[in-house]
This record gives sequence, C-alpha cells and structure tokens, in this order.
Amino acid sequence: MAKAIFHQDFHYTSRIRNAGWSAKSALEAQHFPQEFIDAAVAAGCATIPPPRVATKPADDSAQP
Repeated sequence: MAKAIFHQDFHYTSRIRNAGWSAKSALEAQHFPQEFIDAAVAAGCATIPPPRVATKPADDSAQP
C-alpha cells in the first residue's frame, strides 16, 4: 500500500480490476493502492509525503 496526503476529496474507479476507492481530504497521510495514489497525484488532488528517514541512535560505547 502506498500513502499520500489528500488536499481535496477524490473518487476513482479502477481501470485494472473491479474496484473503486474514495478519499477525503486530511492533513495526515492515508494508505491506498498505488493505482489510486497515482491517479490522485495526476489529478492534483494529492501529494506523496517525503519518505521517513530512520535515525540511528549515537553509539556511546566509543566514549573514553
């Protein structure tokens, strides 16, 4: 599942399978199939959030 932030409501019927999806605008990212996310981004209704970067805690064992 892919995720996107929807800026306005978006409704989509799949061209590949017998399915359809709807998303309401929200400030947080929502998870949907990639086909739906691609269509929403192409229509200007959603943006893909930047990837989260995992941070590694500092290694304190090297301290004298």
